Amino acid sequence: MRRSFAVSRRAWLSGAVAAGALAAVSGGVYAISRTPEAEPLPEHEKVRTDVEPLRKVFGEAGRLSEPRWLLYDRDAVGEGRLGPPRPDPRYRAVGIARLPAGSTAKALRDPAYTFTPAMPASVPQPLREFLPAQARWMSSKAYDTHLLGPEPGELTRGRFFLDAAGDQLYFDTVNPT
Repeated sequence: MRRSFAVSRRAWLSGAVAAGALAAVSGGVYAISRTPEAEPLPEHEKVRTDVEPLRKVFGEAGRLSEPRWLLYDRDAVGEGRLGPPRPDPRYRAVGIARLPAGSTAKALRDPAYTFTPAMPASVPQPLREFLPAQARWMSSKAYDTHLLGPEPGELTRGRFFLDAAGDQLYFDTVNPT
């Protein structure tokens, strides 16, 4: 007589429980091995320190040094509109840099600019630690135009803020050229 090799319900249940336990243990080990430090930062949180790209764009401000800045596509981090990406990316360059000693005071005294007190708005979290606590920021539309160029284009805009005490330049621009 032939015997059937049917698997009992109890055997199936035991196998399923064992497989579930193995998956849970494996998932826990994987989660522990993936620490936040091991994961790369999103592009919009990577603080850059290279100065040459800034000198090419904001060279009219003076010889920049000690920069801390971000460059990212605004649409990629949800600051732009919802929907498919735009055919014209809106790259935001925002950061802070040091200018040569005394150059900010000289710019602030220049009557062509008419600076007024103003605070930078929407400072990205990764840059907040680099802003001087005692800074007295000054801004001028004419100075913005001076640094962006007389005809920056419809996709380019920006604001610049100077702090004479620390010879600091804070910039927040979109598509600087």
